[in-house]
Amino acid sequence: MVLKLVILAAGFTVLSVVFGILEKAWPSVKGQRRLRRGVKTDIAWYFWDTLLNKSIVFVAVAAVAIPIALVPAAASDTTVKEFLQHRHSFVSDQPEWLQAIELFFLFDLIGYWTHRGFHHLGLLWKYHAVHHSSTELDWLSAVRVHPVNEIGTRVIQALTLLLFGFNATLLGAYVPLLTFYAIGLHANVPWDFGPLRYVIASPVFHRWHHTSEREGLDRNFAGAFPWLDALFGTLYMPRGRQPVEFGVLGEQVPEGLWRQLLYPWRGRKPEFVAPE
Repeated sequence: MVLKLVILAAGFTVLSVVFGILEKAWPSVKGQRRLRRGVKTDIAWYFWDTLLNKSIVFVAVAAVAIPIALVPAAASDTTVKEFLQHRHSFVSDQPEWLQAIELFFLFDLIGYWTHRGFHHLGLLWKYHAVHHSSTELDWLSAVRVHPVNEIGTRVIQALTLLLFGFNATLLGAYVPLLTFYAIGLHANVPWDFGPLRYVIASPVFHRWHHTSEREGLDRNFAGAFPWLDALFGTLYMPRGRQPVEFGVLGEQVPEGLWRQLLYPWRGRKPEFVAPE
């Protein structure tokens, strides 16, 4: 545990230095302080997320996936691990490089709809509102993810893709990559990736998702591919403009790790105005 804490602290230091330089040199919201509002809460979330959230999600995925795999595993007289590794389907028989490409797309497609569900279903929104509670957004804001939010998303993604027959190792490797990419999407930088702005998700794309400005509400749900939002009518990324206001419109989510963990059982979904 001590070694893990040391590694986490070292990682936090490296990320703070790297993004500190980038956000200082190319700020989207100029003048935002490094020790901005909510930074203590986010530091607590950083350690909570890595030490506990990830383990909770792993157990939740296993608790759902293993019983489903038990029946065919028993029928084939193998262990669950052997069944998952050696089962055959139209997907599992494909080369791993092709599976990796398909995973990249399907993971985001499933994530798009689960993310959209967390916004539009009142009961689910209570958990997702925690992630939107940062009123000053930077790279560290990415770590505010309620465990119920994370479990709901990852269980649906993992279960769907495992049932299709995708390689479990590839699937497990994709989650850390997505986590690191999400950190960059929250950074206080004005990058939209120019000619690729509608192809690959950028900080500008995702920061519009976090805005409390009415025209940007309930937009930009994709984690990697903005064209999914364009396809389903939820894209909002005007040229030459950057969002400057963030947080949950109409309701104040309290600061503090424990208060935010308990918030969904006490809060209610604010009134959102559907964008025209």
